[in-house]
Amino acid sequence: MNKQWKKQAVTLMVAAMAVSGSAAVYAAPQAGGSQEQKPVVISAAMDYGVLVNGKDVTGAGFMNTDAKLVMIPLRSVSEALGFELDWNQEDRSAELTKPGSPIWTLVQTGKDQYAVNKMYKSLGAAPVNVKGTLYVPANFFSEVLRASVAVDGMRVSITSGEDDVKKETTSGKITEVIHNENRKAVHINGTGTEGIILNVDESTIIRDAEGKKIELKDLAKGMEIEAVHSMAMTMSLPPQTYAYEISVKSDKEEKEQLATAGAITDINAEGGNLRVTIKGQGLTEQSPSEVILSLTPETIIEHKDGKAMKASDLTADAEIIGYYSPVMTKSLPPIGHAIKIVLQ
Repeated sequence: MNKQWKKQAVTLMVAAMAVSGSAAVYAAPQAGGSQEQKPVVISAAMDYGVLVNGKDVTGAGFMNTDAKLVMIPLRSVSEALGFELDWNQEDRSAELTKPGSPIWTLVQTGKDQYAVNKMYKSLGAAPVNVKGTLYVPANFFSEVLRASVAVDGMRVSITSGEDDVKKETTSGKITEVIHNENRKAVHINGTGTEGIILNVDESTIIRDAEGKKIELKDLAKGMEIEAVHSMAMTMSLPPQTYAYEISVKSDKEEKEQLATAGAITDINAEGGNLRVTIKGQGLTEQSPSEVILSLTPETIIEHKDGKAMKASDLTADAEIIGYYSPVMTKSLPPIGHAIKIVLQ
């Protein structure tokens, strides 16, 4: 195609957009990539006004007609909510932080994945750059930045909601402590896909049994803790949430117990003495990964929420945590007496 034909083709395409009343905006290509990005179809006008805490902010929003989501400017709205935005030109991403707040997130142009509690979450539309301004779905501010968002006609109203974040308290035993450069978290009440993962950062307050402040590295498997965390959790298995406070409970009694978390691989009731075999992960250095536990009338059986259960509620493949006396046989797997069984 010669230059004259190219010029005519461009003219016809612009005219067609003007007639149809819509425009196509292309997400910026990723660094080092040559694959063409799919166009994001938007309404012709930036006609959605945006208010933050009752005040107009710079810029307006538009309707992403493909995703049926209103897109609004990231920088002006997030800064109006008190966040600081750090732009990385190399990978065309924006990092958002707020002084004194545990909220942190990263968004990248053209990728429908938003960092929430150290995990990525899809919101239905990727950030798109329009004439130098990065736009994100309006629900980004409720799902990620914990603000209240309301779309009324052609107006988007956003109010700070961080102070109203709902919290809850969960108690449990630590089954894993994750402490490396990329991630800091505590897994409680289960292993694998069971239990809850509590994500922590420098704002998380961690205290020992006497109330003194300690660090994440001071926590260990087998400790009983009480965590104050956000009610908002990821949909992953196990679910993840942000921990505001972690308090170690008194472990005087727990030092006399061993614990193994995992699935029941065998149930044996021969001779009137119920035995369950647990295979998974030892929760203390002395606890084996596989153990056979004999249940007695004194054995406590309960659900992880504290509800009393019966031995008949224990089934093959059920995920449990077994607490038992350190006095065990030297067989493989060792056999011990169950003090408490917690059904996950």
